[in-house]
Amino acid sequence: MNSRLSYIDEKDKSYGLAGMAISLVALDGEEFLNGMSIDAPVGEGVDLSQNFYFIGNPRFSAKIAWNEMLKHLQLSSGMVISNVMCRNYVQHRHKLSSELIEALKEFIREEAKENCSLDEDESDMLFEKSLRYFDRLFSYSRVHDIAHEFAETIVKQRRLSSREIIEQLSQLSMI
Repeated sequence: MNSRLSYIDEKDKSYGLAGMAISLVALDGEEFLNGMSIDAPVGEGVDLSQNFYFIGNPRFSAKIAWNEMLKHLQLSSGMVISNVMCRNYVQHRHKLSSELIEALKEFIREEAKENCSLDEDESDMLFEKSLRYFDRLFSYSRVHDIAHEFAETIVKQRRLSSREIIEQLSQLSMI
């Protein structure tokens, strides 16, 4: 991952994981969540189910399979954007720099091309839509409160199951 998107310390990672959990819930993707661990290597902090990665089903038409792949791309894009936004908006209380936005856009372009064969214009549209959505979401003070509490929980407990994540976010009025 791009160095501008890397974690600086454990606290930064906890806010990134909180952002990712919030995005999965906001995008109705919590069914793919197995758990998360702050001690996992970078890129493996969120444990997603096999159903997220494997879409191949001989009973699916090509169109249905592609739409599922696009849905999963939207979820993973939302997780990456939310990770960075939570770390910046909530933890550091500043908006994303144009350089950071460009780094995110390039990362999403690569994922979109590799996973869904989207061209640059199509991936940019997906990126801009996600960026606007999560910009609005992470502008709410209530979401900041949720993220602060969740980041503290992940540092304290080190590992959370999907049930614990969903319970934590539901107690915080997220779901």
